[in-house]
Amino acid sequence: MTTPHNHLLEGSPRLHYLEWNPDGSRTIVLLHGNSANAWWWELVARAIAPEYRLIALDQRGHGDSEWARPAAYSPTDYANDIARLVEHLAPNRDRPIVVGHSMGGLNVLLFARSHPESVRGAIAIDVAVTSSRGRDRYLRRLKGLPVVTYPDLATAKARFRLMPNEGGIPDEVIHEIAEKSLARTDEGRWTLKFDRESFLGGDGLEVLDTIREIRIPTMLVRAEHSRIMTAEAAEQARASNPKTRLVTIADAHHHVILEKPAEVARVIEEFAASLGN
Repeated sequence: MTTPHNHLLEGSPRLHYLEWNPDGSRTIVLLHGNSANAWWWELVARAIAPEYRLIALDQRGHGDSEWARPAAYSPTDYANDIARLVEHLAPNRDRPIVVGHSMGGLNVLLFARSHPESVRGAIAIDVAVTSSRGRDRYLRRLKGLPVVTYPDLATAKARFRLMPNEGGIPDEVIHEIAEKSLARTDEGRWTLKFDRESFLGGDGLEVLDTIREIRIPTMLVRAEHSRIMTAEAAEQARASNPKTRLVTIADAHHHVILEKPAEVARVIEEFAASLGN
């Protein structure tokens, strides 16, 4: 696996994305979760066969993409960005498969429902099918916390934590992700590369209704020990639509793309193969 190419997609906001295997015959678009960025897909990208061209987007307000001002982080805003990216990638290419984790999975579901003509299939990994007052209060608290900065990169990396912090992910993986998730401020300190206004971005999307209305092949992927995507909600979503399949990755937690990247890669490849050429 080679180092990915960096690209910018002009527009408002300007979007940054990574590209692996540019000569691949089929395209897969990868969408990260809230407060993450395109680099979180690197371990999965290393495990996917080179026949697939991989495009990992920094969603608006994350990574090296622009922040939306005034703040605009609704599922529709994100889905429109995916549509813009897919249109940009489309010339002389087959329709892509779109894959999203957590918040990225919610955005993928809305995009698949709204733009069925633009995509061959959709995969949503460990998404919050249902919400709760407790989860909403938690997100509001996160949004209200002050922005924390650190005096140097070493300190920032040492303080970096996943949310939720679980799964026994190796320290070296956490440190790699941390370094790709931090940026220097104008004052020379270090902070996380995402806009806190993006919290609560998934609110307003009726996830079960969205899944029920999708008319293209869709795969739901649940981490076995996830507290975000419960087994009951996942099964309810699968049963709502005959075009929807459900697979569970064993002994995994919410951050399954970091914890079990090879298993996630196999699920993506098997789904892509099932759609034919």
